[in-house]
Amino acid sequence: MGRNENLIIDVGMHTGEDTALYLAKGFDVVAVEANPTLVEQNQAKFAAEIADGRLRIVHAAVTEHSGTVQLAVADDLTEWSSASPDFIARNETIGVKLRELEVPALRFQDILADVGIPRYLKIDIEGLDMLPVRALRDFDQRPRFVSIETKAQAASAPIEEAFDELAELWTLGYRGFQYVQQGNHAITLEPNPAREGRHSGLKMENTGSGLFGDDLPDEWVTVTTAYSRAQRMRAFQKVVGVGMRFAHTRPVRAYANLRKAANKPVAWWDLHARLD
Repeated sequence: MGRNENLIIDVGMHTGEDTALYLAKGFDVVAVEANPTLVEQNQAKFAAEIADGRLRIVHAAVTEHSGTVQLAVADDLTEWSSASPDFIARNETIGVKLRELEVPALRFQDILADVGIPRYLKIDIEGLDMLPVRALRDFDQRPRFVSIETKAQAASAPIEEAFDELAELWTLGYRGFQYVQQGNHAITLEPNPAREGRHSGLKMENTGSGLFGDDLPDEWVTVTTAYSRAQRMRAFQKVVGVGMRFAHTRPVRAYANLRKAANKPVAWWDLHARLD
């Protein structure tokens, strides 16, 4: 199976902010979303692109086995809906209101076998991001670029999980890495002319994964440098991260308010990887 350089797979479509960017840049998109309410909203939002064959929305959660799965939906924070027991437990600990519903479930291997290998694979599925990454083991061809929401930012997770992310991507052939903070998207300029597709002219949203691939503004680093950055990131998050000991103290709250005023809110980080 060859790689389709005009295809992007958006795993964790959410409200479609990333899909809108990819479509505006001229790519075809397969978007995967578990929340049925968001699927319905996105089908209406992107009706023209779906009719043109440029967008396909797959209603499913990505799991180890196809069938159905219980999805914990956070109606007030839809980006935190998840099928991950660990992520659900964290949300309950910090008081996020959840309701469960049964949704379709698919192995990511089956999705790839159906739609093909993309140029870029974006993953953000709240605690289960490594499932699609590990699915790539079953294919000779790999996406040129991959991004996940990294566990390095989760102070409650062992640092070994950040190491495992990098090790898995390295094993799959990825040699360039960048940690990208989502909170900086709104102040990050898309290159013009674009290096990925065409210039979209869209303003990046802090709730999405933003730019990717050769459009990223920072340098690609080695796996060794990336792991050092992951360790520093985790040490910082252990002080001010969600649910951590000092997250609600006056100095940390003041710091967060200062960043918000500067349009640089404290945010989650994505790990981007590039093939050798």
